Amino acid sequence: MAFPRVAVGSVVGILLCASVATAQPITALVHGRVIDGTGGTPLADATVVLRADRIEAVGAFSSVQIPAGARVIDVAGKTIMPGLADMHVHLTGGWDGERADMLGYQRYLNALLYAGVTTVLDTGDVLPFIQQIKQEAAAGRLASPTIKMAGPLIDGPDPIWPPLSFSVSAASQMPGIVKLLKESQVDVIKGYGGLSEPLLAALVRSAKADGLRVFVDAGGRNGTTVVAETGIAAFAHLGRQPLTEETIALQKNRSIANITTLAVFESFARLRFADVGFMTNPLIADVMPPTFQSQVRDFMTHRPTDAEAQQAATYTQRLAAAKANAKRLFDAGVLVVAGTDSPYPGVYYGEGLHRELELLVDAGLTPTQAIASATRNAARLMNEEGEWGSVAPGLRADLVVVAGDPSRTIRDSRRIDMVFQRGRLIDRKTLQFDRTLDSGFEATGRQASAP
Repeated sequence: MAFPRVAVGSVVGILLCASVATAQPITALVHGRVIDGTGGTPLADATVVLRADRIEAVGAFSSVQIPAGARVIDVAGKTIMPGLADMHVHLTGGWDGERADMLGYQRYLNALLYAGVTTVLDTGDVLPFIQQIKQEAAAGRLASPTIKMAGPLIDGPDPIWPPLSFSVSAASQMPGIVKLLKESQVDVIKGYGGLSEPLLAALVRSAKADGLRVFVDAGGRNGTTVVAETGIAAFAHLGRQPLTEETIALQKNRSIANITTLAVFESFARLRFADVGFMTNPLIADVMPPTFQSQVRDFMTHRPTDAEAQQAATYTQRLAAAKANAKRLFDAGVLVVAGTDSPYPGVYYGEGLHRELELLVDAGLTPTQAIASATRNAARLMNEEGEWGSVAPGLRADLVVVAGDPSRTIRDSRRIDMVFQRGRLIDRKTLQFDRTLDSGFEATGRQASAP
């Protein structure tokens, strides 16, 4: 573990070496089952060879020659998958979606890696904060998944999340905002619900002129034709209402992707809280600060007010619609990509993505299709399919080894045994929360505007 394990102000150059084992020149994983991330049939009794930060070879054990001097790891009975990707997170921290914990950033990066999440897209954050986190992770000075970022939300004149937003009231502002974001090296731009369709279209035009794409959370307009016609590249959430065939066809024809975030619909519907036993899962219990665990349990077990109960009923319907939309979009050939909108109650960093995969299977995807939504499809979303997202020669050696067979039982994806990041075997024990070394930061500060 890194920053939380040293005093504030200590030298941070030890971050990566404290949480990642020394890289082996060549590693061979043998006798494992390979789910390659494409959605196809797993390969039994396979060998995967890693050299430096790349996958060198993949194939049946009988057909792959193991290089001399390789470190050989027998993973018989286990499954090798691509490192997972969560394409909708907010790394401001916390647990309830509103209060932030930027000082505790390492907790959340650790939780993601612990759960086998090796790539994330931050879809709305304070620009200097996420810019520095991304910069330090890319430089290898910070133990972290690979970070992609949108920077701040581009919202209307009365933004919902003021600390995370740029407020816009005129199309003439868009070129200057896009120029700043391009200079800040964002990967995509995020439009938000306060933008009218004309303003959103203006943002898309300015972004396209600078070689950037726009993802959007348009609130109740997600999935609609009027928003799709503005030229966006992706919806950051599935539509809350049943999609028409015409809208689905439009999204396919325009190559508009959909990020799923079923887990946050489930959170608002309070459906996951019927059994708080999931809080004992190691992907939460081993990495979430005890104070947060207590606050989450209190939240989940308190009796909802009438307004909260009504909201839960509304989101129960929205969750059902979003699940149906996910299946219909997938069947139509629209790119469906897993994302969680972490953090919210019941949607924690890392563990939330495994819940997302389970909900996608509930929606009708096969387990391998659900896994593809968090691997190859995520790489396709970022136009990096040739760099990561699959278990294939030449791609980045981000891998997860799990006990069991997630192609049959999706819950087996949680049974993390090993995580490789760029060919390095991570020491997962160093990622666990340790109250004797953590500084005890608490989340504070409401980010959303008053209702």
